[in-house]
Amino acid sequence: MSRLLPFCLLLLCFACRHTAPRQVIPAFYYWKQAWTGNATEMHYLQGLPAKRLYIKMFDTDVDPATGKPVPVAIFKQQVPLPDSIDLVPVVFIMNEVWQNPDTTLAVNINRLLEKLCSKIPAGRIPEIQIDCDWTKSSRDAYFAFIGQLRQQSFFKGRQLSATIRMHQVKFVTSSGVPPTDKGLLMCYNMGDLRKPGDHNSILDQETMQSYIGSDRVVTYPLPLDIALPLFDWTVLFKAGRYAGILRNIGDAALRDTSLFAPSGHRLYTVKKDSLVNGYMLQAGNVVRRETSDSKELEAVAQMVARQRQDYAPVVIFYHLDSVTLHNYPLDELQKIYRLFY
Repeated sequence: MSRLLPFCLLLLCFACRHTAPRQVIPAFYYWKQAWTGNATEMHYLQGLPAKRLYIKMFDTDVDPATGKPVPVAIFKQQVPLPDSIDLVPVVFIMNEVWQNPDTTLAVNINRLLEKLCSKIPAGRIPEIQIDCDWTKSSRDAYFAFIGQLRQQSFFKGRQLSATIRMHQVKFVTSSGVPPTDKGLLMCYNMGDLRKPGDHNSILDQETMQSYIGSDRVVTYPLPLDIALPLFDWTVLFKAGRYAGILRNIGDAALRDTSLFAPSGHRLYTVKKDSLVNGYMLQAGNVVRRETSDSKELEAVAQMVARQRQDYAPVVIFYHLDSVTLHNYPLDELQKIYRLFY
C-alpha cells in the first residue's frame, strides 16, 4: 500500500494540472429589425465562431392612445436564419410599462413569440431573454411579470434570463434580483450620456471599477453571462445641453477641419452652420465622439473576467452589424471572449 501512495498522488497532481477549461459560449446580439443574411455578418458569425445568436424579436412600449402595452419594431425574417447555432429570442420592455401593469402582458408576449419563432425547431431555442431597465419603483411589478412568464407555454422547459445593468449590480439590495435562471451583465452604457464633458459613456475602466468593485460580479446571486459593446456614436450638445445622438456622423466627418474644431480628447466644436450627413448643426454646437475600441474593450473584459463565478458564461458581443464590425478584427474578438476561460 505504501508503494502505491506516491503513484496515486502523482496521478492526482497530473489530473489537477490538466483540468479541462470551462466551455465559454461565444455569441452575438442581433438588434436590427430585419434579418437579411448580410455577408459580413455571416462571416463574423461563423468565424468567431458564435454558438448562439440573441435576436431582439420586438419592443414592448405603451400605446399613448390606450395606455396599454403594445409590441413595436417587430422582427422580420427576410431570409432563413442560420441553421447551425442556437437562437435566443429577446424581448425589450420599456420601464414605463410598469406604471400601469397589464395582467394580460405575459400571455400576449408568449403568443407573439410563439408566432415569430414558429419556423425555428424547438430544440434550437434553449433560452429566452427579457431586457428591461427596471427601477426600485417598478421592481415588484416587473418581478411579478417574470413569474407569470414562467407559466406560459413557450417558456416552459427553457432557461429564462434577464439583463442586468451596472447600477443593478452595485446596488443589488435596493435593485433586487430578478427571479430568473440567470442574468446578463451589460458591460456598456455605464456613464451619463446626457452629461456634457469629455468622457465616454459607453465604456470607461474607472466607471466600470466603481460599479463592480472587487467582488460584486463573483458574489451576484445569479449566474451572469457577459455582454460587451461593438458600437459607437456621436453625441450632440447645444448650449451645454444634451440634444441627441448623431448616428451618421463618425470619425471621417469629424476630421473635416473646415467644419469641426477639436476641443478635447473626444470633443469637437462646430465652426459654422452646416448640414452634415442629414443633420443640421449650428456654429458653437459641441459633439462628443464615443467609441468602444478593442484596447478598451479588452481591458474591461479582463476586469470582469477576474471576478470568476463558478459558471461557464455566454460572452455576447453587441451587436452583429456590418457597419461597425470592420472596426473589430475577428482575432481580437476571439482573444477577448477567451479571457473568460
